[in-house]
Amino acid sequence: MIRLPSSLNTVKNLLQGKGMMSHPIHVAINHVPLGFWEASVIFDLMSRQRKWRKLSEAGYYLNLFGVVSAVPTALTGAAEWLDIPQDHPAWKVATAHAVANDVALVLSLYNWWTRRDRRNYEPDQSNLIASGAMVAVLGLSGYLGGVLAHEYGYGTHRQGSSIEKQSESLVGPEDQITQPKTLMSPSPEGRSLDSWAGVQSEQVQERDAAVDETLGAHGESREVGGTGI
Repeated sequence: MIRLPSSLNTVKNLLQGKGMMSHPIHVAINHVPLGFWEASVIFDLMSRQRKWRKLSEAGYYLNLFGVVSAVPTALTGAAEWLDIPQDHPAWKVATAHAVANDVALVLSLYNWWTRRDRRNYEPDQSNLIASGAMVAVLGLSGYLGGVLAHEYGYGTHRQGSSIEKQSESLVGPEDQITQPKTLMSPSPEGRSLDSWAGVQSEQVQERDAAVDETLGAHGESREVGGTGI
């Protein structure tokens, strides 16, 4: 985790969406440039047919929109990357994810620059090759993003704060991933179903005691098994 001066840390928090959203902004907007870029490739391929030749102009502008929308996507992603501990396996995955996205951006910039003065912005063979490489790189980037979200829980467990709130995020010390946070052992006789389902045993005991006290005041009793589900 990279420490920043207070002023830059405020900017980072804004880019992460803290105080505005219950999840990172990056995960909400990262599909925007992806959609533009992939649509641009489809239009460019269609424009190779004579009757659809003018679609190359749409492909050119879709690629340009992808470049523009990639800027806030990259900034919000960098803000999230800064909070990942560098000794955590997720840091390397996130770094590779960022590098792949940067390569895709360079390829899209190449397509924009080389086509800007052509008639109908028609793509040549080199542009189509660059577009194909860009799609492949975006596929790799998407896979790495899925690893971050589904294997490490990054960007999926945060609720109103960053991964510093480790009780709500799997991104943190290594033992936080490998060790269970709640009791998941088989339930022996007399243990509440809540404990067996994964609720902390201390919470179960406190809840059961409160129920016993309430029922006892009314001269009632409950079956073994606690408050249950």
